[in-house]
This record gives sequence, C-alpha cells and structure tokens, in this order.
Amino acid sequence: MSSAAQPGLSHVVHSLNPGGTERLVIEMSCEFSREYDVQVLCLDTPGAWAEELRDRGVRVHTIWRQPGFDASMPAKLRAHFQGQRTRIIHAHQCTSWFYAALSRLLYSEPRLLLQEHGRFYPEVENRARAFVNRTLIRRLTHRFVAVSRDIRDRLARYEGLDAAQIEVIHNGLGAAAQLTASERQGLRNELGFAESDFVVGTVGRCDSIKNLPMLVSSLAAAAAQIAPLRGLFVGDGPELGDLTARIARHGLSQRVRLTGYRKDARRLVQCLDLFVLSSWSEGTSLALLEAVAAGVPVAVTEVGGNPEVVLRGSTGWTVPSNRHEALTAAIIEAARNPAQRMRLAQAGQQRFEQHFSWSGMIEAYRSRYHQLLALRP
Repeated sequence: MSSAAQPGLSHVVHSLNPGGTERLVIEMSCEFSREYDVQVLCLDTPGAWAEELRDRGVRVHTIWRQPGFDASMPAKLRAHFQGQRTRIIHAHQCTSWFYAALSRLLYSEPRLLLQEHGRFYPEVENRARAFVNRTLIRRLTHRFVAVSRDIRDRLARYEGLDAAQIEVIHNGLGAAAQLTASERQGLRNELGFAESDFVVGTVGRCDSIKNLPMLVSSLAAAAAQIAPLRGLFVGDGPELGDLTARIARHGLSQRVRLTGYRKDARRLVQCLDLFVLSSWSEGTSLALLEAVAAGVPVAVTEVGGNPEVVLRGSTGWTVPSNRHEALTAAIIEAARNPAQRMRLAQAGQQRFEQHFSWSGMIEAYRSRYHQLLALRP
C-alpha cells in the first residue's frame, strides 16, 4: 500500500478498458505501489478494469474528457497532481502526454515521462501538431520512451520528436504457469478441439488494426490442404460481429471457435498449435509475448515491433503485411513440420527470457523514475 511519505506517481491513460496498454498500467501501478504513492488518472472513462485496480489498493480517478480539444483538461490534471503532490507523471500514449504536458504550465513540480505503446494505422502527417509538440510539448517533457524501435521512429516522424531523445524499452511479461499435457488437452476438449486437431488462433481485441480478415482468409485457404485445421479467436471488440460473419462466409463456422473476452486468455493461448498476429500495426504486443513465453509457435506480420520479438526463421514465422497467401504458406508449413515448430518455439522462449522479462522492464522504469526524481526543479 502507498503512504504519504512516498513520492507521488501518477499514471495517465485513456481508460482501463481491456487491452495491452491497460494491463501494463495495472500491473506497473501495483508493482510500484510498494515504492510510490500511486494513482491512475483515466482521461475518458474508468473502464471495465478500474474496479480490479481499486481492489488491489490503487486509486483510480476519471477526468471525463470532452470530445475534441478539451481546454479544461490541463487544470483538472493540475488539481490532481497538486493534490497528491505528484513527483512523476507517467503518461501512456500521446493524448495523455499532450494534456499532462500542458498541466505543467500550471504546476511545474512533476517530472513527465511519455511511454508510447502503439500508433494508429494508417498514419497521416499533421504538421501543426508536430510543430506544437516540437516547440512546446517536448520542452515540458523529461523522458521519452517507445516500446519498440518502430514506435520510436514513428514518434520522430509524426510527432515532431528527436529520435535520439527517445529510449526503447520493450514491454516485459512475467512467467505464467505452464499447463500440463493433460490440462492442455482437457482445455482443448472444453473448446471443442480433438487431440489430432491443428489449432491456429489469436488473442486480442477484435479491432480493425488487427487485420483479422487476413487471418480468416488464410485459415480458409489452409483448410483446403490441412483437414484437421481449426481456429480459435479469443477476444471482444467492435469488429466481432463482422468477424463472425466473415468466418461464416468462408464456410469456417464449424471449424472456428470464437470465445469473446476471457479472463483466462493467457491459459487459452496454450491450447494453440500456432499463434498468429496479422496486425496492420503493433507496438510490442503482450498477447504475442504471452504466446512466446508459453512456448507456443508463432507467425506474425512484419510490422511494428513484431520483428523485434520474432526473428524470421529463428524464433518463428514472419510474413509481409496483408499478404494472406504468405500467411497461408506459413500455416501449412507449421502444420506439416512439428519438429520445426518445436525448435522455433524453444528458441522463442529463450529469447523472451533474455529480452522481454517483467523484471527487466520494471528495473528499466525504476531506473528512469530515480533519474527523474534526481532532476533539479
């Protein structure tokens, strides 16, 4: 639990609705609550996970931002920061960063760190926004962090920042309990999969940026050659209805299971014989890290931070973005080569332990927080 004697640490995020960024905010808040007086400020809505975080002893506040530019936000944030005697603001994503930076014009005591998790796709250059960021918002910020090299480069291109000032700290993940062979098969049975089935799937929000139509098309093409092919989609979101209809149009309704949102998604990923991430854009996907950490073979599009996690031919399959025929070929190759799947999965686990551990990520942010506290006012 936090105490008044601890330095104030405020995470600023859009909301705490289910997602990779939000899960990191929750776990980082709990981790650092042993050392800091932590609060989470949600700009828009509290989100479905807000109560979970409160139950774990971290305060959650909602600012209720209005659509468009909300000129009241800097003052509202200032009131929270000043009231809690915030020493460090950890802003997640660029909108949170923008308003948090403006609040420092009113209350300059906190030190500000931006952590950018992901980007929209496609991106459009906005020269006015980049100019404001370059001439004002950047000068109100003390540390810039991107979760992948690709995100660093896009921050420089689209947000007017200097790439040399942006650190890359990859997302990390703690080890999860591995299912035994019997537990895994029991869970697969519950989902309707036989031991002989080759199950391909993904975990995450059903959102357009995930390019799930590419995965559906590849499953349909691969099913013509791999009779025991089955699919598993774990997650909810705005594109779930379209995804369900698309699966039906491809004649896959009897082959593919859609679970919706599941709290045990990290266990379900271990039911897969191949995890696929077909996104248009990614930062460092937690769902991908979960699969790699669990020893599940993976195939990903060569976008964002994916190639920084998955090394082509060494730890998994990588394919060009939106090339469903290439993904089809990867699925078929994976299905027909169990020894190769095992080799790549084991190499992926080793790389995960070396570069994407939870302790490594936390230690990196702990160091940055100490540096921020040491800065002169």
